[in-house]
Amino acid sequence: MKMLNFACGARIAKGWENIDFSPIDKNVKKVNLLSQLPYKENYFDVAYSSHFLEHLTPENARKILAEIKRILKPNGILRIVVPDLENLCVNYLQSLNKLKPLIGGGG
Repeated sequence: MKMLNFACGARIAKGWENIDFSPIDKNVKKVNLLSQLPYKENYFDVAYSSHFLEHLTPENARKILAEIKRILKPNGILRIVVPDLENLCVNYLQSLNKLKPLIGGGG
């Protein structure tokens, strides 16, 4: 099974093809993710990325995802992890509500 970990940063997965624009380890291949990826069509069974897409413009995210689709086999698996905005907002509001009595905030 061929597996790609793109924009891996420090999350280097053993047994995977780990790629990043700025590799921090010899087990990571330097690849410009904003260019055509150096793999043939239908090459990977799985592609994974964690906490990367939220840093991109919508246009660049679409471009990268189109490239991932190109190199994934038909019925391949794509797993993307991004922050849970709803959870972050709930936690922020809960913290803010706890502080309101201390800071005299009404809104």
